[in-house]
Amino acid sequence: MYKILIGLIFLSSLTSYSQNIEIIGGLNKNSFFDFQQNEGYYSSSYDSDYGYAIRIGIENIQVDWLTLRFTLSYDKYGGELEASDGGMGGTYTTNAKIDKSVISFGVFPVNFKIIDRIDLNFGFEFTGLLNENFSGISSGWTIAEPNWSYELNEKYDSYSSKTYFGLRGRIAYDFYISDKLAISPQYSYYFGLSNEFDQFPEATKSMRHYFCIGLQRKIK
Repeated sequence: MYKILIGLIFLSSLTSYSQNIEIIGGLNKNSFFDFQQNEGYYSSSYDSDYGYAIRIGIENIQVDWLTLRFTLSYDKYGGELEASDGGMGGTYTTNAKIDKSVISFGVFPVNFKIIDRIDLNFGFEFTGLLNENFSGISSGWTIAEPNWSYELNEKYDSYSSKTYFGLRGRIAYDFYISDKLAISPQYSYYFGLSNEFDQFPEATKSMRHYFCIGLQRKIK
């Protein structure tokens, strides 16, 4: 909760210097993936899942020669995975379903506006884990021991990484309903550069598609 309060205080302190503030909500589709190709005996497969996002954005903030956009987001997302690894002496496999909620702070240093209606924004996000739910089974065998298996939530207190970093792009079309108000259907894409899990498979990352509606108001 303290992360949310800090983010809101920071964004509020910028409003007097900004030109637009936006409230955004919509759906996301998450896909976990491995950034590098599978090597050796390692293999993985992932199933996508849908979630939702709520976001506050402040844009047209002038810092020296840069015009910036900032966002504070709450995301709920998840998915399913199956991953295995091992060698000639044994193998182990994990099947898991993971849902998590996170809070993200976004900074967009590259911003364009086309025909005064189409917004293009490119930047990066810093994210912290708020909560997670996970379930599944890890199983395997070795030459020296009998087959084994256990429930993930009985062995681990947590499964997901605590912090994340990634890139985000956004495109929006502004429908002006007054001089100060606009409705903005928009699509954005997040590409994760950091690992999603602390447990096996540790190298898994996330990419997410967002389909949202924003309500934008000029405040300066």
